[in-house]
Amino acid sequence: MKYLKQITFLGLIACNSLMFSCAKPSGITQDEFDMKTWKNDPNACHGDREKLEKDFISVKDKLLGSGISEVRSVLGKPDRVDLDKRSTKQYVYYVTSGSQCGSTGNVEGKRYKIYFDALETVREVAPIL
Repeated sequence: MKYLKQITFLGLIACNSLMFSCAKPSGITQDEFDMKTWKNDPNACHGDREKLEKDFISVKDKLLGSGISEVRSVLGKPDRVDLDKRSTKQYVYYVTSGSQCGSTGNVEGKRYKIYFDALETVREVAPIL
């Protein structure tokens, strides 16, 4: 019985290692994408993210295959987290201001959605118009 617990414990460690080793670093640098400015404009209410959209488009494919922690280190806390029917996460980042900023209009700003797979690695980055 004692050995069974040890084997189970080692199996759990091996599974965790395998799961988290699937994610790759994005390789995005501050020089090619101004992460600090992006992170300091939550919900795109200050207009800084709109100025960075072209840079974001040029690096977004580097996020494919990256894990949640890598996405957060590059883009910061998501403006919104959605869950699909299978409970996989989708991070939403706004790039233009809109109703999410508390304005009187009811139109949300342009945003990008980052879709994660079941292992929480990025499978797609798509604009939501």
